[in-house]
Amino acid sequence: MSFKPKIIAMLCNWCSYAGADLAGVSRFQYPPTTRVIRVMCSTRVEPSFVLKSFLRGADGVLVGGCHLGDCHYVTGNYYTIGKMNTARKLLRYAGIDERRLRLEWISASEGEKFAKVVTEFTEELQKLGPLKDELKDNLALRAAYNASLKPRIRIIAVKERMLTTEGNKYGELYTFYEFNRIADEIIYDEVNEEMIRLLLQEKEASLDEIAERTGLRKEAVFLYLIDFVKRGEAAFKENDGIFSFYYGGEKEKVAEPFVIENFEGGEGITIIGAGAHGIKKAVELAKKGEDVIIVERHPSINKYVIRKHASSLNDDAPYDEFLKFVKEGKIKLLTNAWVKNIDDDTVKIIKYPTRIKQDCNNCNICYEVCPLKTVDRERSLFSRKAVYGREGIPSTFFLEKETPFCQTNCPAHVDVRGYVAKIAEGKFEESVNLIRERLPLPAVLGRVCPHPCEELCRRNGIDKPISIRLLKRFVADWEWEKKGKIDLGKMPANENNKYRVAVIGSGPAGLTVAYELARKGYKVKIFEALPVAGGMLAVGIPPYRLPKDVLKREIDAILEMGVELQLNTRVGKDISFDELRKEYDAVFIGVGAHESRKLGIEGEDLEGVISGVEFLREVNISPETVRAIFQGRKVVVVGGGDVAIDAARCAVRLGSQEVTVLYRRSRNEMPAREEEVKFAEEEGVNIKFMAAPVKIVGKDGKVIGLKCVEMELGEPDESGRRRPIPKEGSEFFMEADTVIAAIGQYPDFSFLPDEIKRTKWGIIVDDKTAATSMPGVFAGGDAVTGPSIVIEAVAWGRRAAHAIDAYLHGKEISFDPVEKDINRLIASWEDIELMKRNVVLSGIEKEERQEISYIPIEERVTTFKEVEILFDEETAIKEAKRCLSCRECLGCGICGNECMKSVIDYDEEEKEIEIKAKDIVIDPEIYFKIDEKSFTPFEVEDMLDLGILMNMEGRKPRKIAFLNGNESKYIEKLRKRIEEMGVKITGEKDAEMLINCDFVEHEYYKRIKRYVK
Repeated sequence: MSFKPKIIAMLCNWCSYAGADLAGVSRFQYPPTTRVIRVMCSTRVEPSFVLKSFLRGADGVLVGGCHLGDCHYVTGNYYTIGKMNTARKLLRYAGIDERRLRLEWISASEGEKFAKVVTEFTEELQKLGPLKDELKDNLALRAAYNASLKPRIRIIAVKERMLTTEGNKYGELYTFYEFNRIADEIIYDEVNEEMIRLLLQEKEASLDEIAERTGLRKEAVFLYLIDFVKRGEAAFKENDGIFSFYYGGEKEKVAEPFVIENFEGGEGITIIGAGAHGIKKAVELAKKGEDVIIVERHPSINKYVIRKHASSLNDDAPYDEFLKFVKEGKIKLLTNAWVKNIDDDTVKIIKYPTRIKQDCNNCNICYEVCPLKTVDRERSLFSRKAVYGREGIPSTFFLEKETPFCQTNCPAHVDVRGYVAKIAEGKFEESVNLIRERLPLPAVLGRVCPHPCEELCRRNGIDKPISIRLLKRFVADWEWEKKGKIDLGKMPANENNKYRVAVIGSGPAGLTVAYELARKGYKVKIFEALPVAGGMLAVGIPPYRLPKDVLKREIDAILEMGVELQLNTRVGKDISFDELRKEYDAVFIGVGAHESRKLGIEGEDLEGVISGVEFLREVNISPETVRAIFQGRKVVVVGGGDVAIDAARCAVRLGSQEVTVLYRRSRNEMPAREEEVKFAEEEGVNIKFMAAPVKIVGKDGKVIGLKCVEMELGEPDESGRRRPIPKEGSEFFMEADTVIAAIGQYPDFSFLPDEIKRTKWGIIVDDKTAATSMPGVFAGGDAVTGPSIVIEAVAWGRRAAHAIDAYLHGKEISFDPVEKDINRLIASWEDIELMKRNVVLSGIEKEERQEISYIPIEERVTTFKEVEILFDEETAIKEAKRCLSCRECLGCGICGNECMKSVIDYDEEEKEIEIKAKDIVIDPEIYFKIDEKSFTPFEVEDMLDLGILMNMEGRKPRKIAFLNGNESKYIEKLRKRIEEMGVKITGEKDAEMLINCDFVEHEYYKRIKRYVK
């Protein structure tokens, strides 16, 4: 007898009529094994109904509803799509073929179609065969059913349309790729929890047993179990060194609310960091009657935050006294705050929004329903939701909407996650348009950007970062190849047309100002001293990295908007600065760093000594002329930055006999991009580290070599790099007939009046507005920062354009327009380390990064042809799909819907606060390095506080090793606690558990220290 599949058909009333032969389908009857369940509307069909059907023995489920848009519930069937998509994901995790669930849209007049659908579905199920008995009531299916009833899964099911079509609470739209990636993670996590919960409710089980039954990695089971114990959902026993777990325990308590007075700025002694030293100092000063302000990046000061500071390794914080002074208002707190800048005695701070008002009663409902879960920054063994509570000062709830780290680490804060997600869906034009919302030069940046975004890509914690720069280049080049043009639109006709703005310099800062202002309708004219447009982009970057036609097409697109460009016009010579001020309503100074710093040694004036900037300028403007000079030469390039490496690689291409780079520090301190250094070495450039010239030796007025000395590294200087010190008696001689000095450059400000204040580094501007000390004059890029990266110049250009717009309309800028709504600029490598403990992503497999290919080396060294070969469409999409679509908050709105006191405020904005600091005390924060083979001391302490000490195998270790020194009081106390449990401290070789005591100072505090210096 042939297999007759058992089908549950959940149909809305109209579909039921269609199946009842009302449209003239002769004698159609449902197969006898099909059970029809009529519902008022398909939107009433929940994922749990589908899962329950399979638990009850169905071989397939058919869901039917009205055609999209026809339902009298208007959006009912759109909700059905989201619910069935969620049901399919749950089935997949339960090991059931998704084809066993079918969704169809049928009206009452389509009986014939309906008959065909039922017949086709029956035949498809016959091919699939009966659902295996082992799947009908297995652990994963039961867990999937339980998960389908949970708030976070039901939210994902009903919010798909809102998040992908209408926009979330922050006005953001998800691509379907992003939504599916996030939904998969949430469902995977909830099903895992339910599997473990079911097992623990059935019987006591060890970590090994749970891992075997669930199919999860032991490391993931470990994290789930520890979290269960912390939350009070599981208790444990230890027998002969093996831990077993069972359901139940003491439920974790939610702290009573304790709020602190909002601090809006003022004057006082400022303590940055709430560690033992910071808190002790605050108490000491408060006792003397001083006004004290503590600035802490974490939202609440508790024992876990306090211990993260270096001072707490050897000292205890007087917490009770501290709390007393805070309650009395004698110590002011700025938590959830980031120090943006310190200028003399003014500390500028960004206070991030908590998005929860102070009358929250900590009922915890928001936490229960929040769908997103991530690793806890303060206690890395545990997880937390996007909305969460903290016991400490204050003891309140917080809703953290986090900007992706890739975007925060991009100086222009380009929406990396957004444009990469569009590439993943093959929407290349939408991707490049999204990029242009924050920068006008995607093809340029796609080639020359040192991609700081990739440094903080969370994928670093799993395998390798997304190829963000190359994906940007891909969509920009795709647009050009497909269209043959870049259409940025025309300058709109509006009230801004009456204003004229002069831009000095056509580099990335000037081009960005022109682009942004032209989009607003301003008439912009760029004045460029060089015979070519692009500034340092045109004359400072070799064609093998940035082809001339690529730069030209993006500049031309800006000019076609209506921007004017006047070349060969040096301000101060061909036109005065005063003339510009009189003829234009505002002026932007965007001159590049075209002047070279001298080596400051004897022989620098000899023939054959040339600056790196001058050399690259000549190579870019007249390469064949330079080739005639460099053919067969022995070239030494002095310096370690990108200019030095560019110069060396150019010298190779010009036919030099031998090219050597001389750098006074080690490779680790070298500021040039690692990939460029690698390319240089592949192309035959010799790099001699730890050496510096002391004299250029000449004969008959020409260079014949350099007298050099070997160096050794001392203490770090103000740049954070270790200072090179000459090694006594290590002098040596290097032959050379050409020396290229590339140790730094600076802009020429000789054309500026004295009223515009500046330092030796650059023009002094307001960091919010880019305004100089002269009204109506703005500056940015290298003119402000000194030599920097292109994307930073772009960021300055955006900032200045917004400020010029406000200035011309008499408006005040209250917040930096580039950084507004960019939350958690304090993201650091610690956040990447935490990915190794992110249990939600424990199912993410390592995916090989798609590497770009290059033209052969033998071709590279003889031509200035572009080295990189573009991704094709398939490769670009594959690489984009590696993106994790990182989120802290979905913006789904469920916490606001469920909050009984209506205290969720999605629209709360960040604030800029200034403190006039009488003194500044810095209490740096540290973090311990995380790896898969060891635990951090904080993680071990957190386990001990739960009464458990367990390794990733689920066993109590008999021997533990402490790695990488750190003989602090904190570590000593931890040792004693471990020994009191009968565990022996031993060496790494014999240990059953490793504690890695290797820590680094948080990058945020390193930067603050440089401000104070």
